[in-house]
Amino acid sequence: MATYVLLDNDNPILRVPLSGLSEDLDRGTLTENLVETMRDYKGIGLSANQCGVMERVFVMYSDVKERKIISCYNPQILEYSENTVDMDEGCLTFPGLWLKVKRPQGIKVEFEDEMGTRQEYQLFGLEARIFQHEMDHMEGTDFTQKVSKLRLDIGLRRQKKMLKKSSNY
Repeated sequence: MATYVLLDNDNPILRVPLSGLSEDLDRGTLTENLVETMRDYKGIGLSANQCGVMERVFVMYSDVKERKIISCYNPQILEYSENTVDMDEGCLTFPGLWLKVKRPQGIKVEFEDEMGTRQEYQLFGLEARIFQHEMDHMEGTDFTQKVSKLRLDIGLRRQKKMLKKSSNY
């Protein structure tokens, strides 16, 4: 197993929509490496492209309380609930940045697991948010693009203040 280094948030790779998977992809090794990296960085989800791996896959906790992890290859969102929720959201690519993002509360999704088996899940609450957040990475976008410029500027000021404070210790 290996731990990847996360790309800086201004890396152009993060803006490239991912279209699929390599034919010779070792799903088992990639899943292990992504899970190890996610855990090392204390995350709850991680997209391969955040690590510079240009494959349409991410790992996440499908049950945060139980720490159950799923790997999602070629993921799709099939349905969105009408109910939306505003919630603070962060990202491993943007350490210390928290933004209030509005997202559908529930979703129906489909993906292939690391064995190539098609899976279908209904996700709600935090787990639905994680899936949508990681899907944004697959599409070359991120949570900073889901908020107004004013909200982003306020969040960036708070982040800068927090990072400055933590570097003083």
